[in-house]
Amino acid sequence: MGLAAVSLINQVLNELESRGANVSLGEDAIRAVPPRKRAHPLRYAILAISMLSLLAAAGWYVGRAEKPAQERRAVAAAPLRDVVQTPVVAVSAPLDTAVAEVSPAVELSASQPSADLHGKPLLAVAGEEKSAVPPEIKKAERSRKRRNKQQEAQGAASGQAEAAAGPPLKQITPQQRVENEFGRANQAAQEGRLNDALAGYEGVLRLDPKHHASRRALVGVLVSLKRNGEAEGVLQNGLKLDPHEASFAMLLARLQVERDAVPLALDTLQATLPYAEGRADYQAFVAALLQRQNRHDEAVAHFQTALKLAPNNGIWLMGMGISLQALHRGEDARAAYQRALASNSLNAQLQAFVQQKLKEL
Repeated sequence: MGLAAVSLINQVLNELESRGANVSLGEDAIRAVPPRKRAHPLRYAILAISMLSLLAAAGWYVGRAEKPAQERRAVAAAPLRDVVQTPVVAVSAPLDTAVAEVSPAVELSASQPSADLHGKPLLAVAGEEKSAVPPEIKKAERSRKRRNKQQEAQGAASGQAEAAAGPPLKQITPQQRVENEFGRANQAAQEGRLNDALAGYEGVLRLDPKHHASRRALVGVLVSLKRNGEAEGVLQNGLKLDPHEASFAMLLARLQVERDAVPLALDTLQATLPYAEGRADYQAFVAALLQRQNRHDEAVAHFQTALKLAPNNGIWLMGMGISLQALHRGEDARAAYQRALASNSLNAQLQAFVQQKLKEL
């Protein structure tokens, strides 16, 4: 034990002795306290040992309190790399990856608040020097956050605009528009509103000049209104656009026959005949017009073509018999007439006509 400690103990003992000699008890305490006895020398030794233990404990506590403070000052004075080894990753990877891998200390500070360095949280140590993250990365991260906020704001504004505008309107294709107009015109025709139907069909043809169904319907409305000349013009325009359309040629030829323009009607049919060789009705119509022109050989040929496609048509068999009879081919004519009667497709008047022809043979 040092001299300073012995001197301190002696001083304490002297003070205790002085206090024991000078303490004055009150009158109320005289009756309860027996006369004071002089302390035994052993008592001083025990008291000294107790005081020495107390001093030693106090010194240990003071020393323990000063040491962490010194260590903390040393930690604060040292660079962060001397406290926590923190490798910095070069910004060669994508920004999000680079920021995540810049510093293990930063990652721990955000997700693992572990205690180290004499109980000091690692979060505080990592936060004492923020220069571990390069300024370029900080700047890039701030830019990325700003972009994200701008994109979110734009998306929200766009969503609000779409909500205010309501559901998008369904786009109608040109073909759908044509069909819609055609349907409205048909409805008008069915309801007897012929002028509305006429305007509707004409509107469809303005949108699509090759809409054949609308052109045929328009011809029908014009004929109903006794406007056959206009109907012929509509059909002629249709044949210019599409010479293959046999139905236009047949309609036009019938209108021409109605005004006794048989040669013109025959020309109309023959112009489109190459595109209608497989149509029995077309072939029979040509044969009938040839017959009216007394061109019976040609008429028989076209009747035969038609009957190959429709063998049991009684009217065509009757027509072929007429041309064969005109050519003085009686047996062939008789066979044609008999087949016409056997078809059971003739009305009573035509049956009587055929039976009369058979009597003539």
